[in-house]
This record gives sequence, C-alpha cells and structure tokens, in this order.
Amino acid sequence: MGFFDKLFHGFYYVVDEQTLKEYLEKELNFSIENKLEASANLNIYLNNEKHHIQIWNYTGSSFEDEKEKGLIIYYDKEQYKTLEELYNSKLNNLPDYFKIELIDLDNEYLSDYKKNHPELKIENY
Repeated sequence: MGFFDKLFHGFYYVVDEQTLKEYLEKELNFSIENKLEASANLNIYLNNEKHHIQIWNYTGSSFEDEKEKGLIIYYDKEQYKTLEELYNSKLNNLPDYFKIELIDLDNEYLSDYKKNHPELKIENY
C-alpha cells in the first residue's frame, strides 16, 4: 500500500489491549499538555464489526462554552468521561489481538510496535 493509499484509507495495526491503552493515553496526554481539542480518532475492529473511537479534549478550546464540556470520549455514538470508563464498559473483554485503523495520521509509537511484531499481519485479523 503506497502513501496515497494510506492517506485515503487509514493506517492499520494489529495490537493487544495494553498497546491500545498506552496509545490512547499517550494521545490524550499529548492533547492535554498542548491544549489541543482533537486527540485520538480511530476505528477498532472487534468480532467482525467496526467501532469508532474519538477523543475530544474540549478544555483546549478557545471558546468558554466548549471548555465546559471537558473531556469526551466517543465509542460509536456513546459518550464517556474517562478512558477508564471506556475500558470498563466497552473495552473490557478484548481478544488477545485485534485490528485498529488510525483515520487521520500515522503514529510513531504504533509504527514501532508494528515493526517489532512482524508476525501480527493485518490480513489475519
């Protein structure tokens, strides 16, 4: 898959639960430290179903009414206030390995993980 294919089709990884959690925490912390509204935006594939995860750090907004929203984590259309709440409700029974797709940008942490785990082939998940 070439650069332009990835640009329009996302960046795919096969990860385990701990790697997903570390990725989400790193993304969230980065957005908080840098006062950014947008954080993680990805799809997770579980039991042959695609689910969308999006994290918004509204405290980074320049609009006061937006700041009041605080942190909102979306799993499909459901809202959660913390990553732990998301883990306990939707991500509490994950398989050993599963596929995720980053929608907007590639990620160095996940790219390194993929490079260190060549046995985890996307086409197998």
